[in-house]
Amino acid sequence: MAINKKNSSSRVEIDNEDQDFIVIDKRPRWYVIQTYVGFEDAVRKILDQKIENLSLSDKILEIFIPAKTVLKLNSKGVRQEKIEKIYPGYIYIHMVLDRETGYVLQNTNYISRIASTGDFAVALDDGYIEKLKEKLLQESDQNQASSKTDYYLNDLIQVIDGPFKDMRGKISAIDLDNSRVSVLLSIFDRETEVVLDLLEIKKAL
Repeated sequence: MAINKKNSSSRVEIDNEDQDFIVIDKRPRWYVIQTYVGFEDAVRKILDQKIENLSLSDKILEIFIPAKTVLKLNSKGVRQEKIEKIYPGYIYIHMVLDRETGYVLQNTNYISRIASTGDFAVALDDGYIEKLKEKLLQESDQNQASSKTDYYLNDLIQVIDGPFKDMRGKISAIDLDNSRVSVLLSIFDRETEVVLDLLEIKKAL
């Protein structure tokens, strides 16, 4: 995370006695908020309700939970898309951090603290969130295209998931329509052909 330490105008001082905030910069900035792990979505839901009830949409502009789409095999070997959080226990909020919004955050269930250095809540560098969003989008696109990875007959692969994990073998057949390959593995000293999903293998080095 790129914390903006140089620009003092982005700092908001924290009074440790009453947890109040002294406003130094009223420009909306991105701040890192620490939450209980696993409660990131719950915090966003609570804050969305508070923003509506307290008419704070002009101060709390966006709540962002970094995540990407990944393909996983379920217990039946069927592909499923899942949303995977990148930084469990953290959310990002684009807001004007002042006494009002600071009080709202400090009195929201499952929020631990606002990321700070010493007695100052510090904003992220300008452009950091935009770059992070772009990176996550690219990674999601790459995961979506994982079934199109180039494999060829007789390629040496390593199994990375499932009951044959860590075994190595050669590809004997390819079924790109179903994103599967047949692989010859040595099982009990006998060469055996098994069918694997492309998510379960990688090219052996």
